[in-house]
Amino acid sequence: MKDDPEFRTIRQNMLPGKFSAEGFLGDDDRSLVDILRDDQAVVERLGLTHVIIAQKMKYLTRQGKAGLEKPIVVDDAYEVVVEEFMGRIPCPYRDSWGTYKRNTTVKRLRDGKVLIWSDMGIHLIADHGFYQGLGSPFRIDPEELAEFLGLS
Repeated sequence: MKDDPEFRTIRQNMLPGKFSAEGFLGDDDRSLVDILRDDQAVVERLGLTHVIIAQKMKYLTRQGKAGLEKPIVVDDAYEVVVEEFMGRIPCPYRDSWGTYKRNTTVKRLRDGKVLIWSDMGIHLIADHGFYQGLGSPFRIDPEELAEFLGLS
């Protein structure tokens, strides 16, 4: 994977205000290729794929939607709340994918640890291997996420 003009354009789309108010990069000044490469190395070291991680996230979100914005316990292991907001957000990769603005808050019951992700975040992980930049409000380290989801 090399840092070609297409990746630089995508990185520009990820800046605050372009596709979302907060953007997707936080204060990470690495190239998009470096961000992707670093997270890919973590996922490979864990013996996982981005799709496996995203599938578990989708599962928890899907289960949580049944709670209609109220907490619901999933698999006796997580408390999940799914909140929907007005509007849609397009993918910064411009792959014709977009989603409603929906956030999933997941609390692991055994220790109270909480992670929050968006539907866009799930898509970015599953389809692009992108966990967002360091300092981004929705950045979840892939190793932390895999452990939280019981995958590692």
